[in-house]
Amino acid sequence: TRLAQRANIINGLYRRNQNSAKGQYTIVIHVDSRSNSQRIDIFYYHKKNNNAGRRFAQTLHRRVQKEYAEHQPGRGYGGTITWRSLYMLENVQPTTVYIELANIRNKRDQDRLVIVNNRQAVANWLCEGVKDFVRE
Repeated sequence: TRLAQRANIINGLYRRNQNSAKGQYTIVIHVDSRSNSQRIDIFYYHKKNNNAGRRFAQTLHRRVQKEYAEHQPGRGYGGTITWRSLYMLENVQPTTVYIELANIRNKRDQDRLVIVNNRQAVANWLCEGVKDFVRE
């Protein structure tokens, strides 16, 4: 399957670089398809009982929450962090966070993906979150 191929590529890179890399992390980005009315903030999933994955998810969540508060005051941010048993979490070796970025059927979530400045802002915020995590 495509998921197994992706996991194998990530794991191969992980093994190849494990002796030389200071840290290796994976972020899986997913766009969901729910009912039109269901708006998604950004949800963060980690592997069950994986403290590093949970901390990574918490750090990314904190950064995005902070940026939303600064750049979109009053909007509110309802993203959550939880564990899930998903293929990419269970089968990828590096510390991994699975991010549900949007609901493609919801207009406001579509704007997060389609409007260049929105998409770039979220990418920048997640990048800053990765830097935050590495600095911890």
